[in-house]
Amino acid sequence: MPPPFVHLWHADLAAEHPAWGPAEATLSEAERDRQARFRTDALRQTYGRAHGFLRAVLGPYAGQQPAELALVAPGPRGKPALPAPVAVAVQFNLSYRAGRALLAVSNEWAVGADVEALHPMTDALALVQELFSGPEQAALRATAPGAPWEALFYTIWTRKEAYAKALGMGLSLPFAEFSVLGPGADRAPWLAAPEGAQLLGFAAGPGHQGALAVLGAPTNVVPRHFHFPDDFESSYLI
Repeated sequence: MPPPFVHLWHADLAAEHPAWGPAEATLSEAERDRQARFRTDALRQTYGRAHGFLRAVLGPYAGQQPAELALVAPGPRGKPALPAPVAVAVQFNLSYRAGRALLAVSNEWAVGADVEALHPMTDALALVQELFSGPEQAALRATAPGAPWEALFYTIWTRKEAYAKALGMGLSLPFAEFSVLGPGADRAPWLAAPEGAQLLGFAAGPGHQGALAVLGAPTNVVPRHFHFPDDFESSYLI
């Protein structure tokens, strides 16, 4: 039985690599049907590669062939999981955007992941007013416009998303009622986490911000980062 771990797998969905063909070939019939409903080739490629990546990486953790993985969602808003009893030993969460995917895997704790492309958002202020807590809104008001504001916005947003996904609630969680920032001794904001959670932020490839949430770990978790497919053939101590 390996010691408790959290692994973070990164994938560049835009990079051409021979691994994508075999990975996409493992998609289930339901996944292929959903992939076909996307309106553009780019969207179909993103979906197919992200879910092929998920299956390729998750299969060895679950002790199953990627094409044989049965992924279930407990309830309309529940995050995908492996069926019992494997779900107890292998917990995971996938996040992806055009060109980039992030997969968190743990053998002990519920995890949530989020990845976002760093670019100006036309609806950012509306999101802040609706979904950010008072301390988070105050910190953004005190931040210089432009790159500093956007950097803080994405730091907050990815951490909130990762926490909601770890809980399995997504946007059904009342985002404005919890904060990932707190006041420091000098009244400047500092990164915080809701009780019982650990939140980590990091660069998730060029032009992307990532975040990880881990629930219930008794001490600080230091995740190990891997890249698909480069690290896939090496031993990653599962």
